[in-house]
Amino acid sequence: MKFYQQSKENILNNYNVKISQGLSETQVIANRERYGENKLPEEKEDSYLKVFLKSFKEPIIIVLMGAVALSFFSSFYSFQIVGDRKHGLESLYEAIAIAILIIINAFLGFWQEISARKNLNSLKEMNNRFVSVLRNGNLEKIASNELVVGDIVKVTVGDFVEADVRWLQLDELQLIESHLTGEADAVIKTSEIISEKVEIGDQRNMGFSGSVVSSGQGTGIVVATGENTELGKISQLMKEEGVRQSPLQKTVQKLTKTLMKISAGIVVLTFVFGLISSGEFSINSITSVFSTSIALAVASIPDALPVVLSIVLTIGAVKMSKNKGLIKTLSSVETLGSTSYICSDKTGTLTQNEMTVTKFYANGQLYTVEGLGYDIKGGVSLISQENKEKNFEKFMESIVLCNDSS
Repeated sequence: MKFYQQSKENILNNYNVKISQGLSETQVIANRERYGENKLPEEKEDSYLKVFLKSFKEPIIIVLMGAVALSFFSSFYSFQIVGDRKHGLESLYEAIAIAILIIINAFLGFWQEISARKNLNSLKEMNNRFVSVLRNGNLEKIASNELVVGDIVKVTVGDFVEADVRWLQLDELQLIESHLTGEADAVIKTSEIISEKVEIGDQRNMGFSGSVVSSGQGTGIVVATGENTELGKISQLMKEEGVRQSPLQKTVQKLTKTLMKISAGIVVLTFVFGLISSGEFSINSITSVFSTSIALAVASIPDALPVVLSIVLTIGAVKMSKNKGLIKTLSSVETLGSTSYICSDKTGTLTQNEMTVTKFYANGQLYTVEGLGYDIKGGVSLISQENKEKNFEKFMESIVLCNDSS
């Protein structure tokens, strides 16, 4: 049976917990070991060396590394076999120049990904919230990731539900579950059993991780944490989807295959034509024609292309960061640029779901309220400056006394 189909008493007995006492420290430790921590599993971060070497797996870079090897071979041949110092130096300089471009490209990609990683980790640390929980008969405030299955939690207006909860006692509790159902309207909750099988949106006696309390208050027991919550299951589905190539990566991969075919064609045609035109098939003539073919093949490859792309994308990433847009990988910049439409639920996704007062009327005067969202910066001022006297103290007092915010 699902939790919403079970009685409150049955669930409390299953976890051996009393609604007035909560879990003991021994039970907390045991339940954490049995059911896991209250956090979504994070992908293991690649080492700095692995991140740096990642760019060397790109098809165009592999082609360029092949060009470097061919250039070194051509240089060695010119120096040691033919004795052509001038051509040997030209091939050597070309090999070094391409190698430098490859390294610059790798450093640009490395710098972008490591910078994004640090910023994302900082955001995760800032996002850690606290929750009111009953343990050993005392109401405590603990970090949300310390919650365990069986904990008795209390929520009030403005609180986030930090795990999946079966409600036990309610006082006009309403939750916003738009992150799961897409419905912006608050859902009225109950503590009674729901006998029939219903979907998430109709499980009125349950609270799901990520939901926000819009009104009332409630007490519930945690029945799922971390990846076992409904939110955690969505996270697992997203991981199973895998990583897809960006439009830019697909284009570069296609270009690389074309360049490889062209280069191979140039080598074959030049080699065959050179042998026919020379009229001899000695070792020296073959190696000479082959050296020329290699030089033409290397020249046909646009060695500056990866660096130019990386520089352009880095400029885009920097501009995005100035506008508070965090880009994890350079290819994501081009992906965003290729996007024509973004279909998204607005509330809580594109907007912050923070309803705030911008104007109010009190004692015959119209006032404007400055500031954005829940930020405490801002002030109150008269729209009409004829009367600057503050006549809204009683109005404010009634607002403060008639809500549960803190």
